[in-house]
Amino acid sequence: MIPFAAFSFAAALLWLAGSPAVAQDGAEIREFRGQTMGTTYMVKVYDPPKLADGIDIEIDAELRSVNDQMSTYLKSSEISRFNASESTDWFDVSAETALVVDAALRISKATNGAFDVTVGPLVNAWSFGPDAKTNTVPSDETIATLRESVGYEKLAVRIEPPALKKSTSSLKVDLSSIAKGHGVDRVIALLERHGAKNVFVEIGGEVRVTGKKGDQPWKVGIQDPRIEQSGTNETPLAAAHPIENQAMATSGDYRIFFEVDGKRYSHTLDPRSGRPIDHDLASVSVIAPTCMEADGWATAINVLGAEQGAKIAAAEGLDILLIRHRGNEFTRLGTGTLAQYATDPKLEPHAAQTQTHQAAQPGDAAHASEEATFFAKMLPTLIITLIGFGIILSAMAIGVIFGRKSISGSCGGLAGKKNDDGSVSCSLCSNPSDACQELREQMKKDA
Repeated sequence: MIPFAAFSFAAALLWLAGSPAVAQDGAEIREFRGQTMGTTYMVKVYDPPKLADGIDIEIDAELRSVNDQMSTYLKSSEISRFNASESTDWFDVSAETALVVDAALRISKATNGAFDVTVGPLVNAWSFGPDAKTNTVPSDETIATLRESVGYEKLAVRIEPPALKKSTSSLKVDLSSIAKGHGVDRVIALLERHGAKNVFVEIGGEVRVTGKKGDQPWKVGIQDPRIEQSGTNETPLAAAHPIENQAMATSGDYRIFFEVDGKRYSHTLDPRSGRPIDHDLASVSVIAPTCMEADGWATAINVLGAEQGAKIAAAEGLDILLIRHRGNEFTRLGTGTLAQYATDPKLEPHAAQTQTHQAAQPGDAAHASEEATFFAKMLPTLIITLIGFGIILSAMAIGVIFGRKSISGSCGGLAGKKNDDGSVSCSLCSNPSDACQELREQMKKDA
């Protein structure tokens, strides 16, 4: 039986996730939050249609599907099984996985290998992959050996029927630099199928929007890299940019890294050298039609550096904002609609671009004040809801005791449903509970 307090709290959170809020213009906003891909997601639907009951479960299931296809943390995922295979024949995958690999290879070819999803073995060697973290610098010999099994030219994709093929048995694929963006696109497509026209979706800082937020466009915040140096609660934004029917992704070197003997090693590797990038770019933000494209191009331009990155962005018609280290200062370079934020060569603090008490991630720059108002209004309702759940669950518990029948729970529950092969499944999402547990344990370990 599931502990009473834990079940009540989880149920209350689930209810809050799908509860309507009210925008400043009085329109309804549905908001959903959760965890996926080792980070968090947020979905907002402005002036929503009548969404089906369980839409939050559908969102979560869609993102679980992305993990089942593309996560290197799950041994049972399509990519993990492809990586484990030593066959050089065509390997059947889902249409979604083939789509993402095809997009990745297009970016690889356009950048002459600066973006390369076969760099996984090197990522692991540098302690940024799913393997055990050592935070040590691999030897030149190790890097040279691993580079022999790396190269996008060794990977082929077929769209119909969907399949992948490796020309060397040791080739491995890591889609972490593009899969998050693809997940955002999948949630957008799901909500569009339900008739939603004004949507904001963010996963770990990667954002895509459709429509508007009333008569105003959605705004996406670009974090100022100085947050890591300020030592205060202030989290300034480099920009709060309005976008409509577009996506934005940001790649930077200021959050994930390790240091050895005073030298800092970024989590972003240059596949051409097999080593972390070592130039003056602190942050790259890219606007593109889809979040998958924005995600991939942000990483690619971050590898290329400011000069080469700006040139290829112009050639590809991408709007970008580059933030560069200049000693203890930062300068900005922008193209397209983001060029307006590059007029001031130094990042001076602006009160209008500052939030407090939470780390600013690329996301809806206006949602903090709305959340505070929402929770203040909903607190009495939440208390009543918790009491109501307590009464209902107490009655359920009494019924179970006298009926002598166990309750089928979610992942890890004592009475999880069994599949035909005897494995236990999660009654919420129908995914194998051992896979869920495996992913969660790995993410917890890495965190």
